[in-house]
Amino acid sequence: MVWGINSELLRRFEASVYASRCTSSIRIPYIQLSIFVTLPTFDHMTSVEAKDHALSTLSKRGQEQASNLARIDMELFMEAAGNLFHPTDNLEGAFPLNVAENSVMAGRIQAEFNKILKESSLPMWPLKYTSPAGFPETREVMAQFMRKYFESEAITADNLVLSAGAAASLEVFSFAIANPGDLVVIPAPAYPMYSKDLGIKSGMERWDLQTHNDISKYSSLALVTPADLDRAWAEIQAVGKVFKLLLITSPDNPTGSTYTSAQLAAIADWCIEHEVHLLVNEIYALSQIDTSRPELSADYPNPTPFRSFAGIMADRQSDYLHLIYALSKDFAISGMRLGVIHTLNEAMLSGLGNINIPQMASNLVQWLVQELFKRESFIASYVEENQKQITESYLVVVRMLRRLGIPYTPSRGSLFIWVDFSAYLSAPTDQAEEDLWMQIFRDTQILFTPGTGFQHQKKGLFRIVHTAVSTEDLQIAMDRLEAYFNKR
Repeated sequence: MVWGINSELLRRFEASVYASRCTSSIRIPYIQLSIFVTLPTFDHMTSVEAKDHALSTLSKRGQEQASNLARIDMELFMEAAGNLFHPTDNLEGAFPLNVAENSVMAGRIQAEFNKILKESSLPMWPLKYTSPAGFPETREVMAQFMRKYFESEAITADNLVLSAGAAASLEVFSFAIANPGDLVVIPAPAYPMYSKDLGIKSGMERWDLQTHNDISKYSSLALVTPADLDRAWAEIQAVGKVFKLLLITSPDNPTGSTYTSAQLAAIADWCIEHEVHLLVNEIYALSQIDTSRPELSADYPNPTPFRSFAGIMADRQSDYLHLIYALSKDFAISGMRLGVIHTLNEAMLSGLGNINIPQMASNLVQWLVQELFKRESFIASYVEENQKQITESYLVVVRMLRRLGIPYTPSRGSLFIWVDFSAYLSAPTDQAEEDLWMQIFRDTQILFTPGTGFQHQKKGLFRIVHTAVSTEDLQIAMDRLEAYFNKR
């Protein structure tokens, strides 16, 4: 096996690698890796010149990706992750509350996977090639699960495609529908990484639809209306672009708001009429806040249960309506990478049979997930417990915000709370927002995601991932943050 390696890995093997060109072998039980390394001579170059030279060897696409951070908070996340809080070993440690992971439920999933590995033998099929859409039995198990929890009998193994996570699902989907330069319209604020997930491979460009400015105008129900879409359509046509895709997330990232069935139906009908693809991302579908809790009920004057878009897809039977789901959030396995595309568009399904090949979900992951979801009593119990735990962690943050009088958007689902720290800004600018973000982290070791990347007009909004650490650790973080703001 020939393996290209980067400079960091090279340093680990520098004792066994020659200065210019060599072939070396590393022996690991049952595996032999042959490493072929070509090292140009940079002795005459400064570090800046060497970096510029390295960039010049890449394509324009590669240069752009090598020159920019994937997300604004990634470097600080790595710093925080190397200095994590521990109740006995590191009391002054950091709380990275910026990456969307469901830590409050990860232990339960881990325990169940350990049971599966103890009770089951690995079959032969995960060692072999399988369908690019996913192993048939795994797709059937996922279809059964989704028919129950997404309430649509139209979901079958034949209209599901499994990819290596939600990002991969978005990437192959956009490649299938968009030409370079086509626009994806996303209601702001919205997940920063959508730009890369949808744009790097397909060339699709992002258009952020502004529906409000002040957070107080944003209820726990999404604000997007057909009138907003009419406005976006006119603006896009005026600049000679193609409105190819509308992407909405329900429950939303970062606000936690949801769309009612009536809202989704109206948006779906608008998209069908205008021949615009509509993709609904329901990656947080089962991470619902219990809005009936007496301590929370005042935030929800109109209790509305979550309803999946899958039912509307079944009713409309349109080639323009699609849904994605993934297991990273609800089931706390972000590292295992399994996403699901559900579509009734036969041409899309055929195309994904080719496009999805580089993004196929691991067969080993498919097998583990298949065995997990066969345990229907566990899944039912887990979904119920997940709601309880997420509601508890959400309450920890809400109580602190209420004590300080800090505005927030009441969340109906997801792992987030969208908060307004604008009163603490020195000015309503991107720089002031970044300064506050950095100051909070340096003074408290609590890391959020600033609103800049979410493309919202108002400055001073931040996303807090309330499930990123245990509920006990989250309480310590919120006590620390409250003390910080009380001193300002």
